[in-house]
Amino acid sequence: MTDLYSERLIKATRKHHHCEQCGRKIEIGSPAHYAFGVYYGDTFSNHTHVECHAAARAYAELNNAWGEEYPWFQHMDRDMDWTGWLLEHHPIVAERLNIEREEDEVAV
Repeated sequence: MTDLYSERLIKATRKHHHCEQCGRKIEIGSPAHYAFGVYYGDTFSNHTHVECHAAARAYAELNNAWGEEYPWFQHMDRDMDWTGWLLEHHPIVAERLNIEREEDEVAV
């Protein structure tokens, strides 16, 4: 149960952060999404790249994956069927996660 939740867009970060979605560094001066809340009595805060936040939100809406089901891409099992969706709809995020399109093997 979420007791408190607040989020906002930071136009330009003042220091480095690490994106909770892809695990990569958010550079100083870059826009970022910031969230803060209390979940079952524990406080949390996180920063994500704007693109990573948009991809996670879109995936959650598409799959009704909210609360404990919310996607955290860097921690998700790559055997699940989300990497193709990410490659097609959010290629910037897929690249940050080092997800590559599987090339069809051509018989020589």
